[in-house]
Amino acid sequence: MENTMTISVRDLMAYIHRSGNIDNRFRSNTTLTEGTAIHQDVQKTYQEEDQKEVALEHTFVREHLSIHLQGRCDGLLQSDEGPIIDEIKSTARDLSEITEESDPVYWAQAKGYAFIYALQEQLQAIQVQLTYVQKQSKEKKKFLHTFSMEDLTLFIEECIDQYMSYARILLHIREQKESSIPDLSFPFDSYRDGQRKLAGSVYRTIEEKRDLYAQAPTGIGKTISTLFPAVKAMDLDRMEKIYYLTAKTVTRATAEEALKLMGDKGLTLRSVTLTAKDKICFQEETICQPDYCEYADGYYDRINDALVDIMMNETQMTRPIIESYAKKHKVCPFEFSLDLTNEADVVIGDYNYIYDPRVALKRLLPDQKKKTTLLVDESHNLVERAREMYSARLPEREFLLISEDWMYENEKLSKSAEAIYKSLIRLRGEAKQSFVLEDLDGGWEEALERFMEQAEQQLQNEPVDDQSEHLLETYFTTQNFMKILELVDKHYKIIGELEQGEFTLKLFCLDPSHVLQETTKGFRSSIFFSATLSPFGYYKDMLGGKKDDYILQLPSPYQTSQIDLVIAPLSTRYKSREQTAERLAELLFDQTQQRKGNYLFFFPSYQYMNLVYHHFKEYPVNIAVQEQGMDEERREDFLAQFLPGEELVGFAVLGGVFSEGVDLRGDRLNGVAVVGIGLAPRSFEKELIKDYFQKKGRNGYDYAYVYPGMNKVLQAGGRLIRSETDHGSIQLIDDRFLSPKYVQLLPEDWGDYRVVR
Repeated sequence: MENTMTISVRDLMAYIHRSGNIDNRFRSNTTLTEGTAIHQDVQKTYQEEDQKEVALEHTFVREHLSIHLQGRCDGLLQSDEGPIIDEIKSTARDLSEITEESDPVYWAQAKGYAFIYALQEQLQAIQVQLTYVQKQSKEKKKFLHTFSMEDLTLFIEECIDQYMSYARILLHIREQKESSIPDLSFPFDSYRDGQRKLAGSVYRTIEEKRDLYAQAPTGIGKTISTLFPAVKAMDLDRMEKIYYLTAKTVTRATAEEALKLMGDKGLTLRSVTLTAKDKICFQEETICQPDYCEYADGYYDRINDALVDIMMNETQMTRPIIESYAKKHKVCPFEFSLDLTNEADVVIGDYNYIYDPRVALKRLLPDQKKKTTLLVDESHNLVERAREMYSARLPEREFLLISEDWMYENEKLSKSAEAIYKSLIRLRGEAKQSFVLEDLDGGWEEALERFMEQAEQQLQNEPVDDQSEHLLETYFTTQNFMKILELVDKHYKIIGELEQGEFTLKLFCLDPSHVLQETTKGFRSSIFFSATLSPFGYYKDMLGGKKDDYILQLPSPYQTSQIDLVIAPLSTRYKSREQTAERLAELLFDQTQQRKGNYLFFFPSYQYMNLVYHHFKEYPVNIAVQEQGMDEERREDFLAQFLPGEELVGFAVLGGVFSEGVDLRGDRLNGVAVVGIGLAPRSFEKELIKDYFQKKGRNGYDYAYVYPGMNKVLQAGGRLIRSETDHGSIQLIDDRFLSPKYVQLLPEDWGDYRVVR
């Protein structure tokens, strides 16, 4: 029986023909959407007899291995001299810089399409055209060549022969995976309560190509209960890849541990963990230029050897593994990890690699998405993250600075920035506070495009210094604004934002559900799960859920007797804080005296935390206090102080780094207190969200304030019970916790509470 490897013409030619450096001196970062729009503009100029997006495929057989080559050529044009394969490429470069020799990979791709079409039609020769389109000016530059079938055959055969060794490695890896999945058993002796149901629901959802929203309480083992069935589902037809998406580094580590457990049970597949560029970069500054970074210099000359080496010798490509191979082969670790996503079976990374239009992986093409399942961990976080991702800002001050900085060096650039600054000034008018704009006139896009065009020309060969760095940042801010501007509809408000005298034009996404739904629908299946998708209707609604999606709400596996829940009806409202701070400190100290051990107390803000700390420090207790802007090392030092048998009180901020994703098991944590109901302060934007949902027939106040706030409370309280043997106390301090609205939002296992008067 022959084994078949499928590869696109684009990927084959990139693997064989790429060479040279990573050089991000300036890269305009044309998105897939922009590139598609440019392609469509060119295709509209085709004649009636011309064809676009022509599917082509051919299979090559080598020693019991079939290479199935497939792709779509942009255009198949008819001319008096015969058919022309047209390959369209958008570029930010000046067209005068582009020659026939500029992009060998593009020619290789076009020749691949030409070979398949000429073979199909039994042609002796065929014309191939590269059409470059300048992204800003939309000017075109074309190169046309005629290739004989003999030359094309020789070319494609050489490409296939060069690819064969890598194809055999990929086949070997695939066979390892496919042979290890059927016999893979759950990596624990037994399932916890609810675990089997969650795992079964995930498998069935993937099998039926649907989506699932699951609330699985803390301690149920969500990571293994979603990853294990998703891996087992790789046995299904056309299910090839898993993206495990998280908001925090600590949950990425949990996913890695789950894969290791399955590996110990015999699973053999490849996983890669993506780490942010600024964290994994070997250099002091992330300047991706060959004259600054030895790992960028000649990257594409060395990357294939690095890929073969790591894929043959490693299964879990975590950050330390990637770093060691990157140093060995002298390749950029960040770009290396991105290249590994093409071949890895499981990709672990932040939400933004799928959802953020600025950094989402462009290499994940529609056909690959259909074979990919998303596992979205702690998905309650995605609501606010998506709102940020799909909003954009234009700060008045940045354009003023650019107009001044470049006044003498580049007058055109200076004037284009000045034009935007003056437009922002006109919008601002006499306003003394933030306001809503009904619309932006058409002149805005033109002004922004003019600025971007001038910025691009300046940045093309600009050495990195503070002045050009600021220009680059403002360029990308503007580019993102234009991307988001295309999305603006009834789910948005255009805001003139005034803060401390600074004016910013903002495209504010009130409701990210429609964009999340659009992104999610391209994938085979998506599993959204969290310990706190409560209230369920709110989160399903906000995450873009559909009527036919599956839902699952699992009860807590723990006994209510494990939690001693206390509600202290003390006012924590802003106007009461000074008067109640001393009594609050007393309530917190009393909690530590009920049972000796370690405690974490959460406050709505640093200011309030410091106010209470002033009173609490008078008590004979060891205290660790969260500081603003703690780096990872300092966070780890903070948590390392919570040791079994110690008596330590940690002061932390609600909704901050310690209020979720922190796992202090057993006697590392004996009690938690949450001060306040987690409400965000009233703000212009929150009020817009409230009004928007009110008009949609929802409870706008709950959507804007109550539900997001209560989620922070539940997450913080969830730090306490992490296993079947954990016991401890939770104190909720605020009189509003006793109102029916909030009592209904408490989890079932928190239901048996007592009130401290």
